[in-house]
Amino acid sequence: MDEAFNWLVLVASTLVGVLFQNPLLFTSPSYTPFRVSPKEPTIALIRVLLVPLIILILAWLGSQLIQNRGMKIFLKCFSWFQALIFLLTEFHFLVGAVLGAFGMSMMAQGLFLWSVIVPSLVYLLFIRNQYKHIFPDSKFLNSNIMQVLFCVIITIFYVAYWALTLGMD
Repeated sequence: MDEAFNWLVLVASTLVGVLFQNPLLFTSPSYTPFRVSPKEPTIALIRVLLVPLIILILAWLGSQLIQNRGMKIFLKCFSWFQALIFLLTEFHFLVGAVLGAFGMSMMAQGLFLWSVIVPSLVYLLFIRNQYKHIFPDSKFLNSNIMQVLFCVIITIFYVAYWALTLGMD
């Protein structure tokens, strides 16, 4: 699981680099206007992509260094879930830019909804099950209610952060 996560972060970091090198890809057609100055797209990119990436890296490092088993499990799950949301957010911008070139902004809005639902499904169906085998006695992983609340709270937080960062109404 740890090796797969490392590869996921490597891919996500590479996509961040691509978006920083080509800030026009950041202009997703699903949100008009972005209220992001075209002269300074890098500041918006830092807020939307770099800050969550730093939080992700710190959470993962914490999960590797902390001794408390319950906190270790929580941080690993948080890191995986955030990485999934983060990766789909990057894909949203990349695909949104391509679709915007063809005038398909409604399709890109559908992609946003996809990018907040898919991480929960992937986490609950795959990541959680893998960790349940690694940590079979974890109350956090074995509680369906706690897992659904975990996904809902992180998703709401991430969408609110994204909305506030981009200045959406």
